Amino acid sequence: MGTYTYMKGGFPGENLPGVHAALDFLISNINHCHGYEKSPSEFVSMEGQRVVVLGGGDTAMDCNRTSIRQGAKRVTCAYRRDEANMPGSRREVVNAKEEGVQFLWNRQPVEIVGEERVEGVKVVSTEMGPPDARGRRTPQVVEGSEEIIPADRVLIAFGFRPNPQPWFAEHGIETDERGRVKAPAESQYKYQTSNPKVFAGGDMVRGSDLVVTAVWEGRQAAEGILDYLNV
Repeated sequence: MGTYTYMKGGFPGENLPGVHAALDFLISNINHCHGYEKSPSEFVSMEGQRVVVLGGGDTAMDCNRTSIRQGAKRVTCAYRRDEANMPGSRREVVNAKEEGVQFLWNRQPVEIVGEERVEGVKVVSTEMGPPDARGRRTPQVVEGSEEIIPADRVLIAFGFRPNPQPWFAEHGIETDERGRVKAPAESQYKYQTSNPKVFAGGDMVRGSDLVVTAVWEGRQAAEGILDYLNV
């Protein structure tokens, strides 16, 4: 399971040809590199293209660097907050810059423009306002700051939400307001859900994160299961 619900911007032009979801693009690259693709048409190539990546997390960094390695003409990453408030790995940003990615901080997309296919991304500048409920500073739009970033391809990398399953309710597995399974690490049996026979960890519990984190929490959940079974 995990976090497979795409987060979209909800602005015009997201369905234009040339606009791709981040995960679809990355999977197509892996399949192409390892010979898993069923048809050459499945491969999303950025060779010779002006690519704009929207987002500031680790998935966006993967899109940036993969596009560069595919031979993109130019890769621009636009993020609505400043560099200090981005969610992605600082090291990944440094590495992306080293590979030639250009970053546009404090740019919020409002429309993907184009007639038959994508031609650019309309963005507005932002200023960092007060912190939100989670402690992150909120971007506020600067009036009259619209500009269009030319683009042949756009990658949407706004992140992912958990995808709770219909059978959760049937089996008494509770989720929080964001759809994450409630399975606290500090409970009597680590990572036990509200159904005592079900344990969970990783993205489904904490939200989108790293593979190594999911592996660690899976191991911790296994220890919780052993304790529960008194093995």
